[in-house]
Amino acid sequence: MAEPIVSLLNPEFEDDPIGAFARLREKSPLVRIGFPGGPPVWLITRSEEFKAAWSDPRLVTNISNVPGHQGPSIADQALTSLDVPGELLRYFTSNLMLQDGRNHTRLRRLVAPAFTVRRMKALRPRIEEISTELLDAFAEKGSGDLLKEYATPLTGAVICELVGIDKADQLQIRQWMDEYANVDADFATSARGLFAYAKDLIARRRAEPKDDMISTLVQTTDADGDRLTEDEIISMVGVLVNGGYHSTAHFIPNAVVTLLENPDQVALLRARPEALPHAINELMRIANPIPSAGPRYAVEDMEVAGVSICKGDAVTGSLQSVNYDPRVFSEPEQCNVARELKRGEGHLAFGAGPHRCIGASLAELEGEVAIDHLFLKRDTLELTVSSRELKFREVIPGGARLFSKFPVRL
Repeated sequence: MAEPIVSLLNPEFEDDPIGAFARLREKSPLVRIGFPGGPPVWLITRSEEFKAAWSDPRLVTNISNVPGHQGPSIADQALTSLDVPGELLRYFTSNLMLQDGRNHTRLRRLVAPAFTVRRMKALRPRIEEISTELLDAFAEKGSGDLLKEYATPLTGAVICELVGIDKADQLQIRQWMDEYANVDADFATSARGLFAYAKDLIARRRAEPKDDMISTLVQTTDADGDRLTEDEIISMVGVLVNGGYHSTAHFIPNAVVTLLENPDQVALLRARPEALPHAINELMRIANPIPSAGPRYAVEDMEVAGVSICKGDAVTGSLQSVNYDPRVFSEPEQCNVARELKRGEGHLAFGAGPHRCIGASLAELEGEVAIDHLFLKRDTLELTVSSRELKFREVIPGGARLFSKFPVRL
């Protein structure tokens, strides 16, 4: 009997996504899901099974690594739908996120020096300074859009400064990044502008290095003399500015909603500010705006979570489901900012295995500063509409939780 296909467009996934995924999770660790116009995809619903699968080398991110496979990947289909010009495709195909095995290990090793603990710690004072300036200006007004006037300017400025984008150019870069994530904007034009800028910036940093990520990427050479190509650096800039800008910017309002709906946890955090790192982990678990992991493809017939899947099949994981798995998190639907877990039992908002988000420590740092400044260093923060009136940019069940605006009063 064929495996029944579950549609995430069913109303239950919009009305009560946590409950709907809980029912799915208890039914099976792996279910078949479908969307209009696309092939069925396997969805992992449980935490341990997700971690095991995402560490299995038989599941690859690049479909061209599946022997004998023909036809486009899910990413290829997305690029086609966005009318990405052929001359830009190489910047997407050399993407760190779409590499496997030795090539992924090589790229990650060469990029790692840009994300050292020392570099992340050195960023904190500057992140706090940017956050304070933005909130002081916001407080003078009294009310406004927290997403537009705080969260996106904060994460945009931080990632631009980290990468090495000159201050005079940051507004243009943020505009391109906003268009990058807007289905109604001209994606190809914004991508062309961003990649052309990155190419010019690389040339300038080769001639005159600075203390920034671009200079580090340009200069990094490993013990074997290997270094990143220009295309790989340009691709990396695209990955970093997008990942470091949008996901964290939209995490902040999602985290704010969660805390406003749990005033006892705000009180606990104010009484025990040392629990802030635990609070960020808990909020990343609950308020992650990204609902699912990028797809993997089976290089051979195999079993995933005890279920037989075929060579070439696409597999993804529901982050909404695995982060609420009661096998790992007691009372998972409860927000507990003091929650402490054993090593290896944390949330999976950043993925797992070799492809775990390389910028996770930066996202955690920005989230910690934002929650500290919004809730611990200020007495009042409230929505000026009810949480039910908040609008998401795309209201698609199982889709990203990206607010279109977030009106608050400080």
